[in-house]
Amino acid sequence: MKAFFFGFFGIVFGIFVILFFIYVWFRSMLNRYGWKGKSLLNIYQEAKRTNDQNKIKHKQVSGMTHVLLPRILRDFPDFQETEFYVQTEKCIRVILKSIEEKKTDCLQEEMFFLLREKMALQISDLCDAGIERFYDDIIFHKHAIKSYKNVKGVIELKVSSSLEYYYIEKKDGKVLISDQYKKQTRFTTTYVYVYDVQKAGFDARVLGITCPSCGGPLSNLKEKACPYCQSGIHIQVANLTKCWKVIDLKEDY
Repeated sequence: MKAFFFGFFGIVFGIFVILFFIYVWFRSMLNRYGWKGKSLLNIYQEAKRTNDQNKIKHKQVSGMTHVLLPRILRDFPDFQETEFYVQTEKCIRVILKSIEEKKTDCLQEEMFFLLREKMALQISDLCDAGIERFYDDIIFHKHAIKSYKNVKGVIELKVSSSLEYYYIEKKDGKVLISDQYKKQTRFTTTYVYVYDVQKAGFDARVLGITCPSCGGPLSNLKEKACPYCQSGIHIQVANLTKCWKVIDLKEDY
C-alpha cells in the first residue's frame, strides 16, 4: 500500500511539473510576441491573419545579378537581361503547360532539346499515378541571376523567379489540392550554352543529359546504349550548340 501511495504521488508530481513548465513556456511566448493580456480568441485571430498574409506575400528571389551580370556581358556582349527574363517566363509557362496537358508537343523548340525526354518521363510518372496538375492565372513578380559558371566548354546560367498561380491537383479525378489563395512560389530555371563542342561532346554530365528511356544519367554522349537499361541513344552533339537551352526547372519550396 505504501509503495502504491508513493508511486501515485510520483505520477501526480510529475504531471504537475510538466504542466508548470508548459505554463512558464506559454507565458514566455505571450511576452515574446506581445500577446500578454490578450484572450486565446485574439491570439488565434492574429495567428490566422498572419498565416493568411503569408499566403499572399510574394516570395523573394535569391540571386547575385549585380555581381554576375558583368561577367555574362564579357562573354556575351549582346546579352539583354530583361529579354532573358522574358524568355524565362515563356519557358516556365510552356513547361507547366506541358505538365497540364500531359504531353511534350509544346516542347518542340530548340531551347527545350535537352529537357524534352526528361519531361516525357515526368509526365509518364504522373499518368501512371493518375495525377493531374493545373496552373491557372500565372503572374511573375521578380527575377534574378542565381549563378553563372563555365565547366568543360559549357556555360551554365541559373535564373531564380518568383511567381504566383492557382494550383489544383487531382488524383483519379478527385481533387486533392485546391487552395482559395494563389500559391506563392519560386522556380529556378537552369540554362546551358555549349561554346566548345570538343569538350562538351564527350561529357554528358555537365549538360544534365539523361537516358530517354529510363532517366538514368549519361556520362558520355558517344555511348551507343544506356549503361542502365541498354536502350539505344541517338544524341547529336551538333544539336547542342548555337543557343541557350533549358536543362532543368525546379520549384524552390
